[in-house]
Amino acid sequence: MKRKNLLSILAVSILGLSGLAACGEPTPGPDGGDNTGTIKIGLHTNLGAGAGYSAIRQGYFAAEGLNVEPVMGGGPSLATQVMNGDIQVSFMGGGVAYNYWAENPSIKLVALDNLTDDDRLFANPAGPGKDLTLESSLEDIGNALKGASVGLDLDKTPGQFLTTIINGVNAIMDEGEQLWYTDSTGAKVPNNLAKYNTDCEIEIHQVDAANAATTATNYDFVIAFAPSATLLEELDTMNLVCKTSTHFAGQYKPSTWAVNIDWLENNEDTFKKFMRALVKGMNYRRDTPKKTCEDIEEITSGSVAADTLSTDIAIWLGDEEQIELYESGNMEKYAQNILDADKAGANADKVSADATVKKNTDFSYIYEAAKELAK
Repeated sequence: MKRKNLLSILAVSILGLSGLAACGEPTPGPDGGDNTGTIKIGLHTNLGAGAGYSAIRQGYFAAEGLNVEPVMGGGPSLATQVMNGDIQVSFMGGGVAYNYWAENPSIKLVALDNLTDDDRLFANPAGPGKDLTLESSLEDIGNALKGASVGLDLDKTPGQFLTTIINGVNAIMDEGEQLWYTDSTGAKVPNNLAKYNTDCEIEIHQVDAANAATTATNYDFVIAFAPSATLLEELDTMNLVCKTSTHFAGQYKPSTWAVNIDWLENNEDTFKKFMRALVKGMNYRRDTPKKTCEDIEEITSGSVAADTLSTDIAIWLGDEEQIELYESGNMEKYAQNILDADKAGANADKVSADATVKKNTDFSYIYEAAKELAK
C-alpha cells in the first residue's frame, strides 16, 4: 500500500564505548568491487541514530560489502572525531550542527535523518507559566518567560529549541519587550536587539540533559528531550506547553548525517554503498521502530535498553520521504532552518559569514540512494 504523502503528514502535525566491530574480511559489493577498509560510524545512543544501528544489525552494510565499526558517544565527541577524520561518517544532533558552517569546514551535511519533535518546553505549575498549556499562544509563552528561570543543556538541541522559541516570540513582540539571555561568555543572545530590557531577560541554568527530569522543579521552565522529557510527562510534575509540532509549523531543524570531506573525496563509490545501506536502515526504523530499539540494545550490549527508548519523538524518514523532501525543496529548506538557528544561537561566533546551504551540504547521495531503493 502506498505510504502517506509526507507533506500531508506535516500538515496534520502542525508543525534519542567505541563499539562492536564487524567481524570477518570485507566482502564484494553488488557491483563486484571491494571495500578494503573499515568505516567508523559515529552513533548517539538513541533512536535518532537508529538507522545506523539497524543498518549494522540487519546486515545492510555487510550486503554492500562494507565493514562498519560503530563508535558510540555524545554529540561533541563524535563531531570532533568526524571533523578530525578519526571516524568517517557520523550522526549529528542539532547541538553540534554549527560545525557544518565553520570557516573551511572538514565535514559536509549529506542527509537529514528525521524530523524531530523531541525537544519540549515544560512549565513549573508553581511558576509564572502555571496557566500555560499546549494550546497557549506564543505571546502568552513569551510573557511567562520574561524574567523566568529556565533549566536546559544549552550546548545540545534544547539550546536550539530555546533559540526557536525566542525568535518566534520576538517576531511578535514590540521593541523593548523581546526575550534575551546572557550566555556563558557574558554575551547577550540574540545579539541583534535594539533594546535589552532587563525585565525580559531569561535566567539560564545549565542542566545536564540526562538530569533534566530530576532537577526540573528547581526552575520555572525546563527544556528537555527523551528520555528525560518522556519521564517528565509520565511524572506529571511539570506541564508540557510547547514543542515543534504545536507551535513552529515548517520550522523543523532535523538531525543529520555528516561525512568527513577528505575521506569522501577519496572514497566516493564506497560512500554511495554506505548511503544505500543507511537508507535501508532508515526504512527499517520507519516501518518497525520498536525493532530498531532492539537493534540499539543489542549493539550497545544492553547499556541502552529497548524499552527506555521513545518511538514517537519524530517523523522517521525513509526512501519515499527523502525523495519527496528533495524534490519539493524542503530538504534545503530544513537545512536552511538549521543554518539560521546556528547564526542566531549560542554558537553564532563559530558560523562563517560565507556559509550557505548550497556550499556546505550535498544531498545528492541520499537522493540517489533513495531513488534506487524506491524503484
